[in-house]
Amino acid sequence: MKARGRSVFWLTALLLSSTSVADPPPGRAVPLPFLRADVCASAAAPSARGTLSNGLQALSVASQGAGTVAVSAFVSTSARAEAPGQAGLRYFVARALVECSAADQPLLADRIQELGADVISGATLDLTQITVAAAAEDVGPAAELLRDILFRPQFSGASLGRLRGQLLTELAASGRLPDIAAERAAADRLYPGHPFGRPVEGLAATVSAFGVEQVESLYAGSCIPNNVRIVVVGGVDPQVSLEAVRAAFGALLPGTRLPEAAEAPRPSRGGSEDLTRPVGTGFVHIGARAPGLCDPAYPATTVALAVLGSGMGSRLYAALRQSDGIAYSFSAEARAAREGARTGVLAACPPDQLDEAETRLLMALRRMATETVSAEEILRAKEYIATSYAITHQRSADLAHQLGVLEVAGDRGPELDRDLPRLVREVTAEQVREAARAMFEGHVRVRVRPA
Repeated sequence: MKARGRSVFWLTALLLSSTSVADPPPGRAVPLPFLRADVCASAAAPSARGTLSNGLQALSVASQGAGTVAVSAFVSTSARAEAPGQAGLRYFVARALVECSAADQPLLADRIQELGADVISGATLDLTQITVAAAAEDVGPAAELLRDILFRPQFSGASLGRLRGQLLTELAASGRLPDIAAERAAADRLYPGHPFGRPVEGLAATVSAFGVEQVESLYAGSCIPNNVRIVVVGGVDPQVSLEAVRAAFGALLPGTRLPEAAEAPRPSRGGSEDLTRPVGTGFVHIGARAPGLCDPAYPATTVALAVLGSGMGSRLYAALRQSDGIAYSFSAEARAAREGARTGVLAACPPDQLDEAETRLLMALRRMATETVSAEEILRAKEYIATSYAITHQRSADLAHQLGVLEVAGDRGPELDRDLPRLVREVTAEQVREAARAMFEGHVRVRVRPA
């Protein structure tokens, strides 16, 4: 059986830019941004959309030559729905829908296996997602399987308890990793006391309290047809896919959405923080708030991050690797979201080089914030984004995720996906400098040293 939950880091296909001179560390998502119009499958390929009588919205996009199909459900309940003591509850519910339901319903597990499907769950700040990936000719059964996972769950207190224990183990393990520990600390400083500053996968103190009552409460107000978008991408005629969605989901009844807190984030706490972890590597993370997915400044931020960290021609490579190689790896990336987005410029290095690595990271940011970036650097950065964008559009599940995220962010996924290449191409040197200035002036710093 292929049913499983994916780490929240898998559900960041809209990472702006990330690179490393070595392989990405475990848990670090491979960058999948967007750019080139000539490979923009969602803009050029046939598509269809519709809204069912129960309020469920559906989008279908054909992926030429694909022998598979990804049928994805996006639940439009954001982190704002989680009270301070509920951090990670949406992620927990997404995992439970797949893992606990399969454990408690042998027939469901058998259907997954017979279909040869890959079932993936996860969450971002904006949404939770369940995806069923299967052979293209099985789009109908895949849609029915997704319906039963999302809208007809059955899980016991015992299976929830097992999942809770598993997630606590995962949280403890990931918290020992310096990059993840630094990212969590930076997020808390950037969005203090707000859901945007808490880990999507939760905290040990909150996850340990999750049980049937909390799961049922969130589920009842979020997993309802009028709060869900279905995106189908693959080698299937869009009208055929749309009819499969109608047949599978059309008889469901709408419900009442869970209210979400409207509180605006407080100002960033700024400053710096030092952590220790039982590792032999030093790690520095320079984080800042970032523009949202629909913000006009978003494309310039993608280019600025690519100038900083995309490959051997980047500024971080020159600063950290080219001459004396003080860093093992580096990256410049962002956690993209409709709200609560943030950037991170980071490096892993020997502990005795930590202060020097931090100085060089800040110097690279400061230079970009005060000097004009060359046309050659900007062109190289845009080409890097173009390649990453092309990779995303070659994989049905990745494209379904990207379109779903953009649908939730701005109600027009294919249109936003089509426009992004042009917007990135039009980014100017001055806009790149403004993006770097925002990252530098609003930054927080987190250092991790060996315990």
